[in-house]
Amino acid sequence: MKKLKLIIKIFIVLTIISCSSDDDNTTNDNKNGFTFQNTFYPAQYAIITDENTIDDSPSDISINLSNLNPFNPNEESTTANYVFFNFEAVSINTGTFPILPNDYVIFKNGNLDTNGNITLSDGDTVLDNIEEEFTKIDGFVTINSFSKTQIDLNYTFTRKDGEIIKGQFSGTYLDFSN
Repeated sequence: MKKLKLIIKIFIVLTIISCSSDDDNTTNDNKNGFTFQNTFYPAQYAIITDENTIDDSPSDISINLSNLNPFNPNEESTTANYVFFNFEAVSINTGTFPILPNDYVIFKNGNLDTNGNITLSDGDTVLDNIEEEFTKIDGFVTINSFSKTQIDLNYTFTRKDGEIIKGQFSGTYLDFSN
């Protein structure tokens, strides 16, 4: 009888655990990252840099997105997805902006090397302004909303071979501006 009660208690605990809500962090499922060839690649961390915060001259504003925590890159993933692009503006405001022609790269399923410098290697290039076969013929970013700590944006690139890469990010970002 004691074994039966114990088995029933274990069954009840397992039922409660298996039925508990596990969607604590699912608000951005398939939201923060990019889609390429019908596959979604997460990139849930954002770093933004405005290269000129001194005056009202237009400058490069860079967006860096990755699935790796910039403060502890080894903590979450064994592969790295990375998105980088620049657009020119006086400051970050809502609107649609063209991506600069020589400032973009998208990388998927890379390896992370943290021996002194953090570098990505052995991954697949999706988009690159240097490698001819991965260059874009069109690209833009739409800033939907922006505050001192939050940004919501969408981006689209069309590669020279016709492949389309679409991505989005909505959440907190780190500001690495001057």
